[in-house]
Amino acid sequence: MTTAAHTPPPAVDRPTLSIAKEPLEGTVVAHQGAAINRPAWILSSTELARQAGRHAVDNRLYIGWTLRGYGRLARRLADGWRDDYPQLIRTARAELKAAKGDMDAERSMKNAVERYRAEYTRHRRIYAAKTGGWAAAASTAAGVGVVQGGLWVSVLLGMVTVTVGAMRGRPSAIAAEDDPGRIEILAAEGEPFPIADASTRTEAAECVRRALISEGVNVASVEANRRYDWGWEVTVRLKKGTPADLIAKAPELETPLDLPTDGLLCQPLRKKRSRVVLRLVEGDPFEAMPALPDRPPNSLRMRDKALIGKRMDGQATELSFLGVHFIAIASSGGGKSVTLRTIGDVLTACEDVVVVDLDPGGNGLEPLAEAVGVRVVGAEEMHLIEAVLEKLLKIAKARATLLGKLGMGENWIPSREYPAIVALVDEYPQLSQRAKALVVAILRVGRKARVQIGLAAQEATKDAIGAAIADAIALKIVGPSRHQDIVQVFGAGAGANGWRPDRLHPAEGEDPVDAGKIYIMGGGQREPLIHKVIAMSPEEGKRRAAERAKAGRPWIDALSLETAGVRFDDLDTIRPHDRLPEPIELARAAFTAADDPERMTTVELYEYVAAAAPEAWAPAEGEEVEAARNRYLEALRTAAAEIAPTVDMKTRQWRGGRGYYLSTLIELTGEEA
Repeated sequence: MTTAAHTPPPAVDRPTLSIAKEPLEGTVVAHQGAAINRPAWILSSTELARQAGRHAVDNRLYIGWTLRGYGRLARRLADGWRDDYPQLIRTARAELKAAKGDMDAERSMKNAVERYRAEYTRHRRIYAAKTGGWAAAASTAAGVGVVQGGLWVSVLLGMVTVTVGAMRGRPSAIAAEDDPGRIEILAAEGEPFPIADASTRTEAAECVRRALISEGVNVASVEANRRYDWGWEVTVRLKKGTPADLIAKAPELETPLDLPTDGLLCQPLRKKRSRVVLRLVEGDPFEAMPALPDRPPNSLRMRDKALIGKRMDGQATELSFLGVHFIAIASSGGGKSVTLRTIGDVLTACEDVVVVDLDPGGNGLEPLAEAVGVRVVGAEEMHLIEAVLEKLLKIAKARATLLGKLGMGENWIPSREYPAIVALVDEYPQLSQRAKALVVAILRVGRKARVQIGLAAQEATKDAIGAAIADAIALKIVGPSRHQDIVQVFGAGAGANGWRPDRLHPAEGEDPVDAGKIYIMGGGQREPLIHKVIAMSPEEGKRRAAERAKAGRPWIDALSLETAGVRFDDLDTIRPHDRLPEPIELARAAFTAADDPERMTTVELYEYVAAAAPEAWAPAEGEEVEAARNRYLEALRTAAAEIAPTVDMKTRQWRGGRGYYLSTLIELTGEEA
């Protein structure tokens, strides 16, 4: 619509005039929303030809409408024939090319291409059969009618044919069906528009392109891959900059795209630095969740992949826990208990797993208690938690000596007779320093012995477990959490690669928000996609646990217990002990975490202490490491003089270092008694 370039004169009271029927010379002023009847003399020959064409289409005989209607029907048939498969195949081929050198990714993409091709062939056959069937039926009926009815039936069929086409091609039908209010926006370069207005892949790509340009992102190309029930998946190729630059702008991009808060998820492609997959989440990907499978007693083995949730792209989230230590982090209200309960449901359904439930700050797996082998909960039971962890560490070491004897090769093979052991330790930060050190020691030696640890906490604290996470924990599960937890659990740079659990929100009152939604790294999950854990009610958990207890649960084999020299029926004889001063407790924990070596240098000792309790003993701002180490060693000697003045706390010199012997720490803590 063209308007005058100058401002019209101010309105004044004028007498009513009749509108001239002849063309008027002068400036033509068009008002928004009003029809424009431009005089013929200002129209070009091209515009006159265009109007003649429109008149021919919209003539009273409706021939143009009919042709246009059947043209639209033909395009519908073509779209139905193709569906989304050509685009899916092209995308899979592009991913295959991008994955060059990554054998697992190449194999996955090759399988995807073959699957899409097979599905495309099957779709075309079914579509052709259905279309051909309807066409044959209609043609047969029309032919019989013409033969039997003669001229009048032929005329009637012709009139019906013309009418159907005209109804499909009339301007009002086009406006109602094909014009959702976006054509004018997409027709020219302009401002961004909401992604909800995009109904085709081209429109979605244009929508994202405009939004990126409006925020200063230098884009080379935009390709809309697929539309899900929850929104769009779009691949962007950057002309300049890095994926981290785009990810940093994600909150700003949500405004022009008209997305919910934290509704734009960004995933850089590992093999193509310039490419970033954007997921524009308009709705809840987990609105339709599958039911938790019924798992009869002893129906699973540890090696089996078991369903625990659903991925946002519709894929099932299945995990195997064989030989895998794991950690689950989620803020209060983030669904950590739901996650642990669902994992516990899998493990207690396995015929070759003994589950140990340890929780110093809550009720642990209370709904599944009947199916659990050993259970210790409560802060006042810390001495028992330490005892259980110490027994598990001894079993892990003993099993390493039994592998050859039992013909198991390099790793313990779980069975009903020789089950694996999985200790689920909730509220890890609330453990004592000795308990933490025992956990770290089990993480280092327990995987091959199938004595495994599953940790859970509301936040990933920077303590002794920090080093163990990178070295020993292969499966990492993080729900709504803090930004610093991303680095601590997933590693530095994970946030810039799309791992953003800090953009998930814990439950607020009765509103679950993102509770139960998680990111998973490991266990076959490599992409930063959101998953949601399938919840199990406490009542359902108790019912399943009762059935499993009645059917009989496995127990630790006698050979492992005998070789380790431990038993679990003596826990009621273990008495609480006084808590040691922190410097002494940390020193003893350092030996425990290092698998109780004969001696440790003060440098090695302090490295553990500074990592385990950084707030108290790490170097303060401006403090030298040596000064901080001397400060701790002085505190250690002072504490030792108070509780055991007879113990000689002088450091000992040996070739290669100076420090303390394990026997000195054992005497100091009173373990000999």
